[in-house]
Amino acid sequence: MIQNFAWVLPRPNKSRYVGSFPLYFESRLLDLLRVPKSAQILHPFGGKAEFGIRCDINPETQPDVVADAHALPFADDTLDLVILDPPYSDAYAERLYATKGVKFKKYTAEAVRVLKENGWLVMYHYLATPSIRGTVLTKRIFLETRMWHKLRCIHIHRKDTLAWEGVRGQSIMEFG
Repeated sequence: MIQNFAWVLPRPNKSRYVGSFPLYFESRLLDLLRVPKSAQILHPFGGKAEFGIRCDINPETQPDVVADAHALPFADDTLDLVILDPPYSDAYAERLYATKGVKFKKYTAEAVRVLKENGWLVMYHYLATPSIRGTVLTKRIFLETRMWHKLRCIHIHRKDTLAWEGVRGQSIMEFG
């Protein structure tokens, strides 16, 4: 069963950077997922994120790593949590960040690749996004920040390669 939550958080956060998370979002998310701040956390679009490794294609955001979310410079199966907060459209990407558009299947595949089995993948968007191959949707957060602004729909997935290979539901004993 998918757990659903409704949060109301103040906006903006300390950085005031366009596209940054609302105040307290990251700490509440880590609490919800029971992920310590010391865990291996990656923000592929997060030059201004509060916790973890901040990756961004724009060096002006002063990220920890300048990289494209479509080709992450990290080893397979190494991270506990990946938080995706991409530009919500090609027009946003170009207008707000002076970058090219983003490709959902490509950057989500990269996020799943670097994530440990049973690690968390968080998609922060204003739309309900499609399933992400190699994961199972476990939680949703509907987030309001202020009047006359779009709600955010945060889908929280767990990496589960067996579920996508069609063998979930069989007992562990059957695998030897």
